Amino acid sequence: MAFYHCSIKTSKDKKGNFIPGKKHADYINREGEYKDYDNKVGLAHAEYINREKDFARQEFLRKHGQCVYKANKLPKWAKGNPSEFFKSADVYGRKNKASYREFELALQEELTLEQNIEIVNTILNNYEYFQDKYYAVAIHDKQAALDDNKQQIHCHIMVSDKIIDEIEKTNERPPEQFFKTYCRVNTDKGGAKVDRYFSKDNFGKNLTHFRKHYCDVTNAIFRKYGIDKTIDHKSLKMQREEALRNGDYVRAEILNRPAEQYIGTIASYDKNNPLVQKLLENRKYITERTNLLLAASETEKNIKDTILIDKINSSMKEANDAIDERCNTLESKVADISILKNDILFLLNQIKETSKDVLSFEEAKALAKYDLMTKDEKALTNKLFNFNQKSIELQNKIANTNNDKIKQQLDNELEKTNKAISALKVQLRPTNKKFTQSAFKAKVTKRANYLLLENAPLKEKLELLRDKLDVQTANLKQILKENIINLPAQSYSAKEVKTILDNLVIDVKNSFEYKQQEYKSLASRVISPQRAREMAYNVATNHKYRELKEAKRLVAKEKIKLEQEAKPFINQVEYVQKFDDSSLLNQAKLQLQPYITKYQELNVKEQDIFAKFNELEAFINSPEQQEKIQSIIEGILTKNSPIKYQYDTLREQISSLKTELKELKNLSVGVNNQVRLDKNTNFKYSIKLQTGTTSVANISGGSMSSSDTIKLLAQAFNGVEGAIPLVAKIDEQTDEVLDYKHLNIVDKRAKRSNAILKEFS
Repeated sequence: MAFYHCSIKTSKDKKGNFIPGKKHADYINREGEYKDYDNKVGLAHAEYINREKDFARQEFLRKHGQCVYKANKLPKWAKGNPSEFFKSADVYGRKNKASYREFELALQEELTLEQNIEIVNTILNNYEYFQDKYYAVAIHDKQAALDDNKQQIHCHIMVSDKIIDEIEKTNERPPEQFFKTYCRVNTDKGGAKVDRYFSKDNFGKNLTHFRKHYCDVTNAIFRKYGIDKTIDHKSLKMQREEALRNGDYVRAEILNRPAEQYIGTIASYDKNNPLVQKLLENRKYITERTNLLLAASETEKNIKDTILIDKINSSMKEANDAIDERCNTLESKVADISILKNDILFLLNQIKETSKDVLSFEEAKALAKYDLMTKDEKALTNKLFNFNQKSIELQNKIANTNNDKIKQQLDNELEKTNKAISALKVQLRPTNKKFTQSAFKAKVTKRANYLLLENAPLKEKLELLRDKLDVQTANLKQILKENIINLPAQSYSAKEVKTILDNLVIDVKNSFEYKQQEYKSLASRVISPQRAREMAYNVATNHKYRELKEAKRLVAKEKIKLEQEAKPFINQVEYVQKFDDSSLLNQAKLQLQPYITKYQELNVKEQDIFAKFNELEAFINSPEQQEKIQSIIEGILTKNSPIKYQYDTLREQISSLKTELKELKNLSVGVNNQVRLDKNTNFKYSIKLQTGTTSVANISGGSMSSSDTIKLLAQAFNGVEGAIPLVAKIDEQTDEVLDYKHLNIVDKRAKRSNAILKEFS
């Protein structure tokens, strides 16, 4: 688990006595009298059972840890030896004053030694206090006192409060002067000034500031290496109050407990100590309580997800129901309806797109499980996903194939795929079993909660969009209710058909343009198999593949540029060669020579790049690397598959919209012609209930939508034979209902002329 500990000490011990700086420097660096502690191994069994001699020292190592890393920033006279530096601080510094300040920081067992060193170096290089100080650093690693399966890696930083001023930077003082008391009057003769940053008056405020910096750096390193852990310098009470302010009530309840009682390093190694036993029991209780709270939270989140999905589906259904044939019929007469309809369609589209990115708790858990898998487990999971996708595709192909021979081949392929799926499931059984353990369940839940916290802004956006949709739907319903009496009963004039058809064209065109923009923005995020392979090459070669490819491209580009720049001089040489003038020719060649030299250098550079490329390809093509690369490719394509699916779906939608737009524009020609023919008449048109009857269709009670009705009328106006018998023509002045196919001579001539024009257009 991520562990927080940060303390700053002076050279005084618990009794108030000063610890010599040299002795403590030897201790943290395992030098001097502490030198052999890292190297001793057990000797005779008698010494082992009696805990004598070297085994006593091994006990020291177990309690205090081995030194696994050393570093320092010291003056030249110290010769890189912290003991020498702090010995001088003891000898030449003021008596009864601290000769050093020690920072003791917990490092993290989840990180490698190099990553923990990165934490220490980041603090030393960025925290202002350390910039003008001499210091020594040592990292110790020891077994945890209360858990034999854990390590406690920690860092000691010994610092002198003496400031490295401009005088010291220019010309280092000898030790006897550096540690002397600072003299304001004559700074050259006095010692270095003491930094009061951690003095008694400033200690509390600056200690809190440093602890926060230490936590921020550690958490940043956790994030950098993809580890779902954090540490916090604040007290449990403060963390709980923060969780309550953020609405994270589960975390607040987990933090609702007293802090652990500190029992000391020596006491913690005695497992029979009542205080140790009580502490271990308390930790076990806290773990069980945390797991129960997380399980309750999981159930609550699943219920909330279901409620949210139901609410969104209900809102979308209500909005779609509001945009029915009545809305389409009225929008040509009531401008507000058209505006509201477009707003609702826009909100519906935004809700659909945002919903794709909003994580449910189950989805977050699935992602968390994948993150916690090992590299081999992820590879198996990716393969299983790909085979499942292949199985679905094969089943669809079989269902849509009538050719028996092809069907048999697909059946055989499906059988092999299903066998591979079964084998992979068997291989993944230990992984699935692992995630049923309480420890892994807790890890998955914590990681899922972290992902949901990151996803919260999108969820809030989705709920806000749903609220807006409900408001706009209510507004649309109100306007429809107010204007319902003005709705034409089952019939449309040619002019009304034109208006509604024009609106349909605009709607489809807007959808087409919106989808096209979305398609273009998504194109850059879709990873092709070739691109995935190149990405895998980069990962496998530690990005050398990309570097060489880029270098190759730049050399080729530079050669082309050089050729263009040299072209005038080449032409000049060719021109001068026609004359028998060696002086002019030599002068022209002299001007061309720098370009030839540069071109030859580029050729050498290009050959070197090709040679490195060949070496890299040989490395890539080895069986071991090919297996690794294939695993990376599968992982990349699996992760990218939702975007690829979205991309392919958009392409199909754009194709459908393009076809529909073309059809609507073609229909507009006949509709415009019908408007001209019906000028100054009272003709209206409707759909018959049944073909061959003269009764008018009752559209409001039928299942045809308004847009379908308008399209059918427009097809009839364009002379489509299948549509004409379905349309009734009504003279509103006489209430006479005629078949639309009984057109007058003028109508027929107009249709014939239109057909001829369309044929030659």
